[in-house]
Amino acid sequence: MRMRLVKIMDTQGWGTPVEAARLLIPSDWKTEGGIQWAQGMLRCPQNIIQARWRAVSPDGLTGFEVLPQYSWVWSDDPMQQQTMQQSAAAGMACDVNPVLSPMDFLARMVVPRLRQQARVVGGEPLPALSRAEQVGLDRSYAGMVQQGLLRSARAEAGRVRVQHSIGNQPVEEWLSATVTTIASPSANSAALLNGGMAMTATNFSVMAYNIYATWAPRGQLDGNAKLFATIFASVRPNPQYQAAAGQWLAGMARTQREGAMDRHRIWREAQAQISASIQQTYAQNQAVQDRMAEQFGQTIRGVETYIDPRSNERVELVGGYTAAWSNGKGEYILSDSPNFNPATTFQEDWRQMQRPPR
Repeated sequence: MRMRLVKIMDTQGWGTPVEAARLLIPSDWKTEGGIQWAQGMLRCPQNIIQARWRAVSPDGLTGFEVLPQYSWVWSDDPMQQQTMQQSAAAGMACDVNPVLSPMDFLARMVVPRLRQQARVVGGEPLPALSRAEQVGLDRSYAGMVQQGLLRSARAEAGRVRVQHSIGNQPVEEWLSATVTTIASPSANSAALLNGGMAMTATNFSVMAYNIYATWAPRGQLDGNAKLFATIFASVRPNPQYQAAAGQWLAGMARTQREGAMDRHRIWREAQAQISASIQQTYAQNQAVQDRMAEQFGQTIRGVETYIDPRSNERVELVGGYTAAWSNGKGEYILSDSPNFNPATTFQEDWRQMQRPPR
């Protein structure tokens, strides 16, 4: 595989372009998109920062896409449902939708909006990815559940397989997502109307994120499994960006008052200091990416460190390959073949990279 390192950038939110994440894609693929800040979404801050980025092959028939996350609310109390819907219509709260599994979310809310001509032909849960996501969720919410402040905090991951056409060419596509559902106790409206107080209702805050799409010509999707696994395993979110975005969302009221300069200050602070908890979150993200790679049924072992022979710098590349080469131009070749030498094959200046001594 001949790959190059690319970055997903946020050019809108911080006064200067900022790297949100980086990953490896095939060298001849083209990219488009980035992070966008949705206008008019103060009613639901979690939906303000939206990723819409894709990398596609020259013919457009094979690709990888990052799709926007989406948050909504729900209640099992009919009167509270009505109140929530009125608040959303007035521009004061998040959208109101039932609690959905990842497969139902993708089939009912993503495919009709972003893949209008697609037909869902299958779906499956992703238990290993669900367990990896649940670890981070438990770290944040287990104490609140034990204290009775929350009823539960659950993470589920899944994917659906769809068929559609690009131009006149039939393609197949996997759409995957993780859905977290935070359930909190709430007063029963009927009891309140009768002068009583019973915390028997449940309100839900739901977020769908890590929404990815991978597609290939029909009949070739499974044959491209290792390519997609390599891309997934190479994704490295920028912990400074995650810290700044989280800090901004946590201080929405102050940010609204102080405007763009406040976002600039938050970014500087995030660059200057990354806490241990953020480092743990970064490590957790790598575990999640590894599980996403495994969903394609390949043995991708996260990352391995190599030494670039030109700069003597350490470079992290996707694991699971026997050898790696660099051409000094930001491109890398990963190979499983012991007899392959890109310098000979391509008549270019490729140098083999060595792993550092242990």
